[in-house]
Amino acid sequence: MRKLESRALRFLALVDAAKLQRIVIGALMLREIHTRYGRENLGFVWLVAEPLMFCLGVIGIWTAIHGRSEHGIPILAFVITGYIPLTLWRHITARAIHCFRANSALLYHRQIRMLDLLLARIVLEIYGAIIAYIVIAFIFWSFDLYELPKNWGMFYLGWFYFILFSTGMGLIIGSLTEIYEWMEKLVGPFMYFTLPICGVFFMVDWLPDRAQRYATYLPTVSAFELIRGGQFGNDVQVHYDLAIASASCAVLIGLGLILCRNVHRHLIIE
Repeated sequence: MRKLESRALRFLALVDAAKLQRIVIGALMLREIHTRYGRENLGFVWLVAEPLMFCLGVIGIWTAIHGRSEHGIPILAFVITGYIPLTLWRHITARAIHCFRANSALLYHRQIRMLDLLLARIVLEIYGAIIAYIVIAFIFWSFDLYELPKNWGMFYLGWFYFILFSTGMGLIIGSLTEIYEWMEKLVGPFMYFTLPICGVFFMVDWLPDRAQRYATYLPTVSAFELIRGGQFGNDVQVHYDLAIASASCAVLIGLGLILCRNVHRHLIIE
């Protein structure tokens, strides 16, 4: 009986801690919006407008170069399902740099932990990317230029893996840039070097047979394949490896949490 009561008390304490963290992260998100975009003019709209404008520009360029279709699939839908997740990854990585240093004064509040500072920025970018997709999809769908995904389950699963991957990368980059000053200089080149192979520009089925086997070793490629498989349904042949994608995301998030837990040793609070 005492064991049951003890377990119940621990469970209630865990629930209370989760509620408190949700409130803290929500407050930090509002602070981040006000700090980044101000309290006047468009404000929060810029969180959605940034990926929206970037995606519209890429759609225009790709349509001018490739026409309306590539390998039998619409260019517009191909770009939407590629560049909005890509902007999520890029924005999370960029916002994670020196996140702790910029908000170190908030750590004087005992309710705020190191992880909360970074999670607030990550969750904010996730909301921005999802809302940007909804807005741009609605605009083009209204003009009969874009069809909604044919397999929502696969579409959501691809987004889920991309969010996990981006979160893991954000945790790692945010921690390493505090521990090692020179890491900040490597983030930009790393993003550009991985751009051609991350899966945003191609589908695995377009690659030679030998390259197809290695492409799915990258979690971003599997995530893009799932998103586009959900978008186009049976119109495309997709290749992905859920085991590798799951293991990769778990390793990235686990490593990021470990680094985040120890980054306070290298942080100077002013």
